[in-house]
Amino acid sequence: MQIVKTPAWLKVLQIGIGVISIILSGYVLVYPGVALLTAVLILSIVLLIVGIERIAIGTFSSYHRNSSSRFSNIGLGALAIAFSVLVLAYPLFSILFLIYLGGFALLFVGIAGIIQGIGGHLWSRAFIIGVGILSIIISALVIAHPISLGVRLLVVIMSLVLLINGIQMITIGTIGRRISGTAISKMNNTY
Repeated sequence: MQIVKTPAWLKVLQIGIGVISIILSGYVLVYPGVALLTAVLILSIVLLIVGIERIAIGTFSSYHRNSSSRFSNIGLGALAIAFSVLVLAYPLFSILFLIYLGGFALLFVGIAGIIQGIGGHLWSRAFIIGVGILSIIISALVIAHPISLGVRLLVVIMSLVLLINGIQMITIGTIGRRISGTAISKMNNTY
């Protein structure tokens, strides 16, 4: 195993993006009455910044030079930037798309939960089926009332995602080291 030290500029970039994500998350949570359009624009800017960070990691990080994660970081970064541009270009369509996508995702999760609960153990059946039914009810409400209920749910979920991603980026930037290589190849050479 080899520990690769992350460059200082990349650590600062990760910590900075993490702090920005947490601040934006807190702003959206503290002021839920903020216009959704503004929140979506802020989220698209954060998505743009995260895309740039992923491309920088894939391009310049010594940890990712010899692995497929380099190309996945660059590809996912480019995809994040493309989605950011689309959200900026069509913010209202993006809002409705995300609301309906979330509603249908909850519907499928609820159906899967009910199916899993039917075949599960006796002690967990009622709980899993209950969560599945609750997911279906919430999804039906979100799909039926995308503006009144779906918008609020979307803002809360997105701000929580920003908070979690911000904490993750700060942690990664603070630690700044990654383990690479394998001990097996070194062991084979010594015997």
